[in-house]
Amino acid sequence: MKKRVLALLMAVVMTLQLSGCNAKNIDAAGKEAQSSIKDMFHSAKENQKEAPAENTDEQDTGIQDEDAEIRYQDDYYEYVNQNLLSRIELAATDAHWDWFGELNAVVNAEMEDIIDDLANDGNTYEKGSSEQKIKDMYECVTNMANREETGLGPLKTHMDSIRNATSIEEYVDALAHLSGEFGFSSIVGGYSIMQDKADSSEYAVYMMYADTLIGKEYVEGENTQEYMELYLNYISNMLMEFGMTADEAAQSTDSIEWLLRDICASTLTTEQLYDPSQTYNVYTAEGLQELYSNVDVPKMLRTLRVDGQDKYIVMDVEQAKKINSLLVEENLQALKDYSTFVMLNDTAKYANANYAKLSDDMRNALYGITESWGDEKTWKNLTQDMLPWDFGMIYVERHFSAEDKEAVEEIIEQILKEYETIINRQDWMSEATKKKAIRKLETMQVKIGYPDRWPAARDMMQVTPISEGGSLLSNLLVSMQVAIEDSLNKLGTKVDRSEWDVTPQTINAMYDPLNNEIIFPAAILQAPFYDRDNSYGANLGGIGFVIAHEVSHAFDSSGALYDEYGNYNVWWTDEELAEYKKMSQSIVDYYSNYEMMGVKVNGELTLMENIADLGAMTCITSIIGNDARALDEAFGQMTYNWASEDTASFMMYLLNTDTHSPNKVRVNAVLSSCDAFYKIYDIRETDGMYVAPEDRVGIWK
Repeated sequence: MKKRVLALLMAVVMTLQLSGCNAKNIDAAGKEAQSSIKDMFHSAKENQKEAPAENTDEQDTGIQDEDAEIRYQDDYYEYVNQNLLSRIELAATDAHWDWFGELNAVVNAEMEDIIDDLANDGNTYEKGSSEQKIKDMYECVTNMANREETGLGPLKTHMDSIRNATSIEEYVDALAHLSGEFGFSSIVGGYSIMQDKADSSEYAVYMMYADTLIGKEYVEGENTQEYMELYLNYISNMLMEFGMTADEAAQSTDSIEWLLRDICASTLTTEQLYDPSQTYNVYTAEGLQELYSNVDVPKMLRTLRVDGQDKYIVMDVEQAKKINSLLVEENLQALKDYSTFVMLNDTAKYANANYAKLSDDMRNALYGITESWGDEKTWKNLTQDMLPWDFGMIYVERHFSAEDKEAVEEIIEQILKEYETIINRQDWMSEATKKKAIRKLETMQVKIGYPDRWPAARDMMQVTPISEGGSLLSNLLVSMQVAIEDSLNKLGTKVDRSEWDVTPQTINAMYDPLNNEIIFPAAILQAPFYDRDNSYGANLGGIGFVIAHEVSHAFDSSGALYDEYGNYNVWWTDEELAEYKKMSQSIVDYYSNYEMMGVKVNGELTLMENIADLGAMTCITSIIGNDARALDEAFGQMTYNWASEDTASFMMYLLNTDTHSPNKVRVNAVLSSCDAFYKIYDIRETDGMYVAPEDRVGIWK
C-alpha cells in the first residue's frame, strides 16, 4: 500500500515519489512448486495458531502449554505466524517474502502465460494491438545478439555530448537535451509535471533534485558503509565496461564518490521529502536564475520545453544551492563522469548482457540475494515493465471479479462512516476543524479495480519490432518519450481526476493527497487480503485494515496538510497543530524503542505509516465493538497478512529506506497500543506485549 505524495519512489521497493504502502516488487520465495495461491493460503490458515479470546466459546488452540515455545502475550506476531513462517524458506533468488510478493508472483505467472502463448503461436497481430506490442517487445527483450549489436547506439549522440563537453555551459546543455527528449536526469535539468500542490486542479513544473544513486541513507548511514563499498566497486566496473581502463575508472569513481557525498550532505531526508512545507518552494524563472546562477536558466527551460510558466517548484532548495556551487569549470570532468554513470546505470538492464549482469549483481548484493532469477524470468518481467497498461487490460478481462468489488465497496462505506465517528469524538479538535475533516471524508474519491478509460499513454506507446529496425533500448526510449509528451500535453490543462496512474495488476493500495482519493487495484482484492468465504471479523482485519490504513493517510502527518480538494492548505488551528505534533512525537518515540537485528526502527522515517496503522486499528476495532470473537479474527487476520521473511541485507535496506516499520513491528506495536487487544486477551504487565495505558499512542483514538 502506497501513499502517493511526491510523484516519485521507491526504487525496487520505493519509486516515483510514492510513499506509504509498499508492495515489494520482489518475487515471493518458499512457495510450494506448482501450488496455487488458494492452496497455499488455505493450507497455511489451517495450521495457523490462533490466540484465544477470553470471551469466546472456543478457547482451545489445540496446543499444549508445555509445547508452546512462543506465547501470544509476549509476541503476538510470532505466535500467530510461527507455523506459516516455519514453511517459508527464502530461495537463493529472493530477498523477501510476504503475501504482497506471493500474490505478485501469481499475477506474474498469469502474465507469463500470455507471453508464452503469444511468443509461440506463430500469428501476426494488428499493428498497435496489445498482442502485437507484447509479442514484438518480448522478441526485443530476449534477442541478446540484437541487444549486443545495439549497445548504447540510440543514446550515443547524447552520451558523446556529455563526454565531449568542454565547458559547464556545454555540459548543462547536453543534460537539458537528454532530459527534454527522454526524461533522463542526473545533476541538473530534470523536471516533472505534476498537480500543483497549492491548486490541485492545475499542473505545475517541479524541478527535480539530483540522482543520489544508492541514496542519502546509505551514503551517510553508520551501518551501511559496507554497502557503499559494494556500490563504489559497481560504479568502477560499469565505467570499465564503458571502456575506461582500471586506473581511469578508479579515478572517476573517486570523483563520483566525492560529488555524491557532498550532494547528499545538502539533500533532504526521505521523511523530509514528504513535508510540503519543505518541498513546495515556488520560484519564477527569474528566481530560478538566481538560484542556479551558474546555469543559463532561460536556455535550459526552452530546451526542456517548459519555458513561459508563471511558477516553478523547487523540491530541495538546499540541494539546488549545492548543485549550483558544484557547477564550476574545475569540477567539469567529475560532473561528466557522474552523469555518464547515471546514464549507464539507468539503462543497464535494457542494454547488453554485461551491463545487465553488473546491475543485477549489484541489486542482489544489496538485498542479500545469492542467485539471479535466470534469463527467462528476467526477460518476462522486463516485458511486463515495458507495457504495463497492455498487460493490465488483459488482466482485468481474465481475472477481475465484479462481485468482490461490490463487497469491498460496502466495507469502504462502513469505514468512512466509522471514521466520521472517530473524528467527532476527538476532544482536542474544534468543531470547525472536525467539520473540515469530515468534509474531507465525504469528498474522498474511491477508485477500485481499473479505470473506466485507459490512459492515453497506452495507445501512444507503440513497439517497433526488430524486423523493422527496433531494439529493446530504442523501444525504451520511445516509452520515455511517450511519458514526456503525455506530461507536456497536460501542462496548461485542468487535471482530470478520473485518470489512473496505477495499473490494475498492482498488488497494492494507496492514498493520493492531491486528489483526496483511495485506490484499490483489482489484484489486491483477493485472499488473503479479501476472501468472500472469510468471516466478517477476518475480512475487517484483512482488506478492512488495508482500507482503513489508506483512509488514515488523509490525516497522517503529511496528508493532514491537504484539504478536501487536494490542495496544500493547513486547515488546523495553531493549538491543534501543536497537539498533533505532540502526539506525533510520542509515536516517534514509541516506535524508536523497537528494533530489528539490533538496529532501532527510525520513528521519524516511519511516522506517516505508523499513524495510518494505528488509525486503521482504531477504526476496525470501533466497527467491531465488543464482539470478542470478531476482534480475535480481525487481529489474527491482520497479523497473518503481514507475515514476512527477509534476508539480513534486505532488512537493513528496509530499516534505512522504507517508510513502513518492519512487518513484525507493524503488528506488535499497533496491537500493544490497542485497548481492544487487552480487553479480549489475557495481557499482563509482565508480558512482552504489554504497554501501560498512559504509554499507548495514536492520533485517532
